[in-house]
Amino acid sequence: MPKKLKIQYIRDRLPVVYRYNQGFRWFMIFLSFLMIVYSIYFMTLFVTSDTPAFYKMMPLIICFVGLDSILRKITSLNSITFSHDGIRFGYIAKRSTFITYEDIQSLELLRKVTYYMQIAYRDKDGKVRQIKTPASFPHVLEVIFNVADLAKSAVIPEKMQGVLDYLKASADNEI
Repeated sequence: MPKKLKIQYIRDRLPVVYRYNQGFRWFMIFLSFLMIVYSIYFMTLFVTSDTPAFYKMMPLIICFVGLDSILRKITSLNSITFSHDGIRFGYIAKRSTFITYEDIQSLELLRKVTYYMQIAYRDKDGKVRQIKTPASFPHVLEVIFNVADLAKSAVIPEKMQGVLDYLKASADNEI
């Protein structure tokens, strides 16, 4: 038997925040930082001109992987906050993006290598912009459902509408 979805309407409980586990996220950033520090320490104390090429390259690769991990974690989406006026997409090292519900033009679930949630919106200057986030974000189905519920003017593709109908039936059974 399939696992029951726990989808809830949030329009009566605003503001609501969805985010990654902050303790785990900062622990992983700290661990990546330690990888970088240790690889630099290893290079300065143990790597000499007589060291084999493998031992010269390995700390550089480890340092690169640690730096890449840190940059990905601090520039990717960290939180989604639903308020009475709109949605705020928060990041650790980037400026937050606030979108009013009226400015949301479309909501899609795309599949490239992995699934992505894509929201097209009109910014303050009238330009159409997009926010794309991996569908691995916590409670992404509930986020998609509530964006579609609160942004009445959003265009939703036919396939996506079927998913939303299923989520709506699941939410109605929850009430």
